[in-house]
Amino acid sequence: MKKHSKARILITGANGYIGSNLCNYFEKNNYDVFSFALTNKREDKLFNVDITNRKDVLNKIKKIGPDIIIHTAGISSLAKCEEDKNLARMVNIEGTSNIIYSIKKINPKIKLIFLSSDYVFAGNRGNYKENDKRNPRTFYGKTKLASEDDILKNLKNYIICRTAAIYGRGGNFFSFLVDSFNHNKEMEVFDDVFFTPTYIDYLIDSLAKLLEKDFNGIVHITGKDVVSRYQFALKIATALGKDQSLIKQSQQPAGGLIAQNSSLNSDYVKKILNNFFPSLEKTLNYCFNGFVYPYFSFIDDRGKLIGLSQDYNWEEINYIESVKEAIRGGHYHKATKEGFYIIDGKVEIKLHNLANNYQQVFFVEGGDFFIIEPETVHTFEVLADARWINMLSRAIKGKEKDIYKI
Repeated sequence: MKKHSKARILITGANGYIGSNLCNYFEKNNYDVFSFALTNKREDKLFNVDITNRKDVLNKIKKIGPDIIIHTAGISSLAKCEEDKNLARMVNIEGTSNIIYSIKKINPKIKLIFLSSDYVFAGNRGNYKENDKRNPRTFYGKTKLASEDDILKNLKNYIICRTAAIYGRGGNFFSFLVDSFNHNKEMEVFDDVFFTPTYIDYLIDSLAKLLEKDFNGIVHITGKDVVSRYQFALKIATALGKDQSLIKQSQQPAGGLIAQNSSLNSDYVKKILNNFFPSLEKTLNYCFNGFVYPYFSFIDDRGKLIGLSQDYNWEEINYIESVKEAIRGGHYHKATKEGFYIIDGKVEIKLHNLANNYQQVFFVEGGDFFIIEPETVHTFEVLADARWINMLSRAIKGKEKDIYKI
């Protein structure tokens, strides 16, 4: 497999949530990206392909000549897979089989990354490791198990990545919760089922680093926190500053499809990669509160190297110390974007977007990096002595200073 940035990568399911995010990431990182999707669009590198059509899959892969295939296409709905098992079998099992067949026929050196699931396990105890016995209860889980076995039997260059409940810029359960909060709708959420929700940027960063290492095998990539669906909803409410009373606790009815505890143990991938591994609370700040995910990270026994800012141009950089109970800010900029890196301490941030009247309150501490957009009033209340670095896209100088008090 080519290890330089111009390796050819094919991503299936490009119209889906995970597939579209993978396409964006690898395009930004100078890979030569091609994609499969069921679409009416006609583009040079986007192919309208039904993965259940073996001949079409074979011909398109032969035409592209990829070094890497990331296979995300499939039916992920537990209910839909139970309702139409034949369709689930065709898309999830036969579709994957067609890709495996094509790799064997065209070039066995092509690396396949297969997005599998926590549902290959029974889901009754959690903390599943890579080599634990697989025993799916749902038909969806059985389709993933069948595809895993197909890969293990027929390919030598692969990554089987088991993950769970991807969220960040979408995701079914995540989007349902966020939409309900934004419309102030009450929701019933199970408090008796547990999982390991996974932030989209952590998943993609980990997959990219596994490719860099030319890793081969089975790996679990999930978030670090095991939570119930109810706990997940509470944390989203906190990050959004929404009323937690909108969330009503409930229990899954007997015979429900959602696993009691499908949480995955991801210790193995942490040892392999040493990359940034944020908490659930931190990732929700990336989703809602302007926090910026590191573009690069490496952690070992010497310490950490975290890439903070790569795609921004800063004209002015300042160092600030603030004592407990100090109040700073209370202004906005019409054209200037500000970045803040917190060295240590704790600060409450209050934002008021003047364009849409949206108000936010969140907390930052050592290691956090966040962006405040123009036309946003920002006020800082220092809760513990703090030091931070302040960056501005336009220098504050001359007669026309871009600072406006309320």
